[in-house]
Amino acid sequence: FAVSRVDPLHLEYFKFAGRVIALALIRKVQVGIVFDRVFFQQLAGKKVSVEDIRDTDPVFYSSCKRILEMDPDEVDQDALALTFIVEADNFGSKNIVELLPDGKNISVNSKNRVNYVARLVQYHFVDSVKDQVAQFTQGFDDIMNSDRLRESFFQCLELEDFDWMLYGSERPLCVEDWKSHTDYNGYEETDPQISWFWEV
Repeated sequence: FAVSRVDPLHLEYFKFAGRVIALALIRKVQVGIVFDRVFFQQLAGKKVSVEDIRDTDPVFYSSCKRILEMDPDEVDQDALALTFIVEADNFGSKNIVELLPDGKNISVNSKNRVNYVARLVQYHFVDSVKDQVAQFTQGFDDIMNSDRLRESFFQCLELEDFDWMLYGSERPLCVEDWKSHTDYNGYEETDPQISWFWEV
């Protein structure tokens, strides 16, 4: 996302992409793409956790997990030498961003490391791309005509289901698998409505 800031119209591209994806969903056109879990979580209005970034950035995820799993005594002895700041690269110039007010003076210890990792994830995967995500959601909402509809749409889906809608599946549908995993909830398998459903 950061590289796209070079183009003055880059935010318009994200809005356009949101509109294209919404139209593809409405028209049931598979566009051959899959979404990243972090991006999907943001579209659903959900908080992004350290576990959500596992596939997005495996190295960053591994570093975060190491911080969380280190021996508390070692962390309290300032073995990490970390404070609540992050160094951000803005086209070659380095900026220090505080993750908390006066973050440069707050050392990471065993009591606050969970908060540190959560804020680090929030900065890298949410705050630093909020403008692009906002434009994508605006474009999506322009087509769907409602931000509440978007959030409820994404909240009722799993990422795999959404990706299947956009990308499709290389596996053929297996009706027998569906039947074996169906909860009829108030119906019996022999009811006419159920028979009609499986026939269709």
